[in-house]
Amino acid sequence: MKNRIAFTALLAVAMIYGLIDVLLRFVRNENYFSVVFFIFLFSTILLSPIIKRGKQSGEARPMKGLRLIVPLGFFQAATWLLLYFAVMNTSIANAVFGYMTTPIFVIVLSPFLLKECVNKHAAVALVLALLGVVMIFDPRRLMQYIAPIGIVSGILSGFSYAMVEILQRKLKDHYDPFSLTFLGKSAGLLIIFPLFLLNGATVPGVISTMIILLLGLAAISGGILACYGLKHLVAQSASIILLLEPLISMAAASILFLEIPSLSTILGAILLLIADVIIIRNQS
Repeated sequence: MKNRIAFTALLAVAMIYGLIDVLLRFVRNENYFSVVFFIFLFSTILLSPIIKRGKQSGEARPMKGLRLIVPLGFFQAATWLLLYFAVMNTSIANAVFGYMTTPIFVIVLSPFLLKECVNKHAAVALVLALLGVVMIFDPRRLMQYIAPIGIVSGILSGFSYAMVEILQRKLKDHYDPFSLTFLGKSAGLLIIFPLFLLNGATVPGVISTMIILLLGLAAISGGILACYGLKHLVAQSASIILLLEPLISMAAASILFLEIPSLSTILGAILLLIADVIIIRNQS
């Protein structure tokens, strides 16, 4: 039962993060340090009443694993900055494609950092999922928008988010999803604040602020659901399920920007779905 709920939570995370990719298009002209700072600020403010209420009712857990909270905040802030920098310096497709390297880093690092064995089913699913991602973004189209800085930034965001998943998995027994999300965002806020000041401390316009507020809400809900999913599933499986994110991005883009998916995209989507079915059947 918990596995099914965890799968559902991670599928919801993929949908939320897919919408984040689209929302970032609307604030790409803003200073990205300011955008990320206000996302973390709104997230921390919105979560504060929930955490305070939990403490008053005696639901708060002891501050165990605190030494991992600062790295968690660092990698969360780095993920947002690197992904947004990638969006600013290359095509959306290239940026998201680089970000989708997350499961590769998770599968490589999890045996060392989490003592998780590399499952043959996960390895097969990973190959299918990555082929699906490549087909979705179409290598010929990717080559038309080569921008090395943006691509490298996208790949680094994949590594950074892999570290977020690994740290959340390590902390799963110390904090509930709400507390872990709040602590991660609070630490990230403190890390991004000096960069925000050094880059002019600009305040986005009214429309951009509304979009950033939506991004903050998405960051909160996605973070909480991801923490729950990683509590009950190994990091390798979770990262492959989250590869459904580009499908959500493509679906949203087709609705908002009339971007009709190609045959290659549809075939890639089928491969991604097959990969997730393998993972779900194996975990069940």
